[in-house]
Amino acid sequence: MHSTIRNLRRAVALTGLVLLLAACTQGEAPGGGGGGETGEVSAEEMANLRQAWEEDPGELGLPALQPPDDQITVVNTEKYKKDGPYKIAFASQGPTNSWAQIYDTAFRARAEEYGNVEVLYADAGGKADKQVNDIEDLLVQQPDALVVTPLGAAVKAPVERAAAQNIPVVLCTGRVDTDAFVTRVDRDNRLNGALTALWIGEQLKGKGNIIMLSGIAGVPTAEDRLASARQIFKEKYPDIKVLAHEYTNWSPTEGKRVMEGLLVAHPKIDAIWSDSGIQDIGVIQAFNEAGRPIVPMTAEPLNGFLKLAKQHDVPFMAVGYPPEHSARCLEAAVDALQGKPLPSFINVDAPLFTNEKIDEFLRANCSNDLWVPTELPPAKLQELKLC
Repeated sequence: MHSTIRNLRRAVALTGLVLLLAACTQGEAPGGGGGGETGEVSAEEMANLRQAWEEDPGELGLPALQPPDDQITVVNTEKYKKDGPYKIAFASQGPTNSWAQIYDTAFRARAEEYGNVEVLYADAGGKADKQVNDIEDLLVQQPDALVVTPLGAAVKAPVERAAAQNIPVVLCTGRVDTDAFVTRVDRDNRLNGALTALWIGEQLKGKGNIIMLSGIAGVPTAEDRLASARQIFKEKYPDIKVLAHEYTNWSPTEGKRVMEGLLVAHPKIDAIWSDSGIQDIGVIQAFNEAGRPIVPMTAEPLNGFLKLAKQHDVPFMAVGYPPEHSARCLEAAVDALQGKPLPSFINVDAPLFTNEKIDEFLRANCSNDLWVPTELPPAKLQELKLC
C-alpha cells in the first residue's frame, strides 16, 4: 500500500491530521501551552510523531532516521470556552502562489461547514512586516481566536499581545519563538528537510556537487527544511559539496532566473536539493534551455511540476505539504473555544513518492496549480479553475 493511502488512513483514524515534531538533533522543541499545559504527555501524538520519523524513510527506501524524543503535552483550553457563533481571525501569508491560494480556500471552506464561524481575514502578501500590522488590525476587531501563519520572528510580539488578551492563538504552518499559543499545526518541516537530503545523498552514493534552493528567506517553513537538510549532509554525506544556496521566493520565474545563473557558474552539478516543486518548474526550464542534462532533484507534488517531470523524465523525490491542513488549524481554534484539550503540536501527514509512482499522483487534465492529492471536492476544484 503506497504512502498516501497509509497516511490518509492514519489521519482519519486519529480524527484528522495529527502531530508534531519537536526538536530532533536539527531543531527546537515544540512550544505551546498558552492555554495552560496540564503537564500530561500526549501519548497518542508522541506515538504518531515517532511513527512518521520511523516509517516515512522506509516508504522511500531510505536509511532510518532517529525519532525525536521531545514531549508533546496536553493543553487545557477551559479558560477560552464560550458559546458560538465565533469570530476567528486568520492572519494568512496571502495567496502569493497556488499553494497559498488553496490553503486559504480550505480554511474558508471549513468555516462554511461549521455554519457559526465568521472568518476575519488578513492577507500579508508574503511580507512579515505587513503581517505584524495585520495582526494588530485583527485584534482591534476583538476576535474570539487567532490563527497565524508566521512569516517571521517579528510576529512574536503581536502573538503575545493576543494571548495576553485571553485570545487563543493557533500557529498554522510555521513557528514562533514563544509559548503564547495553544497549539501549532504543521507538517514536520525538519522531517521533510531530512528526507529530501537523505534521498539526494543516496542518489549520489554519498559524493557529488549539489545546488540548494529555498523559498522565502526567514520564513520558518523554508528555514527549518534548510537547516535539517544541511545537518543531514554534514553528518551523513560529508563528501557532498554544496556549490551554492539561493532563495527563490517560491516562484517558478525566480527559480528559472536563479538556476540560469547557477548553470553558467557551475559546469558540473550532480543534483538539486529544492524545498518545493514551485521553483523546480523554473529549474527544469533552465536546464532544458541551457541544453544540460536534467539531474535528480527533490520537489513537492505540484501538478505543473509533475507534468514537466514526466515530459522530461526527471528523476525526483516529492514530499508533500498539504495546503488543506489549514482546515485543521481552524478546527483547532474552534476546539479551543469549546474548551477541548489540545496537544501542543499537531503534525500533518504527507504523501511521499518518487518519479516511479508519478502516474498515481499526476492529474493530466487538471491545472498546473493543483497540489495533489487533494481533499477539495470536485465542485470546489471547478470553482477555483483547478480541474
